Amino acid sequence: MPHTTEIPVLWSHMDANGHVNNGVYQSYFDEARIQALEQEGFSIQEMREKKVGPVMLKAELSYHKPLHHPDAVRIETGFRDMSKIKGKVVQNMYRISDGALVCEAIFSALFFDFERNRPWKIPDTFLERFKADEKTNS
Repeated sequence: MPHTTEIPVLWSHMDANGHVNNGVYQSYFDEARIQALEQEGFSIQEMREKKVGPVMLKAELSYHKPLHHPDAVRIETGFRDMSKIKGKVVQNMYRISDGALVCEAIFSALFFDFERNRPWKIPDTFLERFKADEKTNS
């Protein structure tokens, strides 16, 4: 997985049990996905101008270890099984303090044209880049 994002655990992310609420994990993954898309050349600003963007169809999360404040996570993000309109985002989250795998996630997603209200076709240049990344990380 070629893209790496680090995110601090905030005190406000803690739940009544004294660890990060499981719902917060998805927001960490969301941030890492957006940063990975930016690194791939999918500018959020350009997507907004074109009225297109990623839409999650399915989320599969496997929790392994708890997170606490004050720690931080490192999220590795990769793309696989990409077609002209959809694919999978594979992400692993690690605690920075000890390197432990905290959570694994697979998101099925597509790009959507919000103006036309239908899936948006990924330009060939980006599709080729995603497929090249997939081969590199196999």
